[in-house]
Amino acid sequence: MGESSGDELVDWHRLTGWGDTWALAVVVGVASVPWTYGFVAGLDLPLWPAFIASATYYAAGRGGQAFVRGYSSNLVGIGYGAATVAIVDGAGGGSVLLLSLVVGGFMLLASLHEAVSVLSFTPGGFFGYATLFSVHAAGVATHGIDGVGGEAVITAVSMLIGAAIGLLTDEVSTVIGEGR
Repeated sequence: MGESSGDELVDWHRLTGWGDTWALAVVVGVASVPWTYGFVAGLDLPLWPAFIASATYYAAGRGGQAFVRGYSSNLVGIGYGAATVAIVDGAGGGSVLLLSLVVGGFMLLASLHEAVSVLSFTPGGFFGYATLFSVHAAGVATHGIDGVGGEAVITAVSMLIGAAIGLLTDEVSTVIGEGR
């Protein structure tokens, strides 16, 4: 069970001794307990946007730059989603054709984010967009802010906390692991 050749289905070397893989797994597992409890019982925020933002952080890389690129992309996607809901529900009365056209336009814009440094983690925009739609569809309470604006705020807050948790779990796991 020595070093992995990269061709194995499972990298047993990473699973058989303490290192970065186990450190991250333990930190994320432990952090998920108060994270879930705090969101559901304390903050009364939707939990899933925070997990999506945390995953966005890890997918965007590591460190401060990943935090900024990931969350900025999420935030713009939330804005695009809120604008889509407002346009379609307001002007179009829920028209599927209008929805399709507006989604296409915003996805075109989101796909151009690669050219903007702070937004250059393009999937983050898609994640934020889809997350806003899920919060809207779930009809999540918005702490006194009505309509799509409230849904955008609560999505942005939940995702910001999730992105921060991603950064924090990364930093802690680096300290207790073998370092990256």
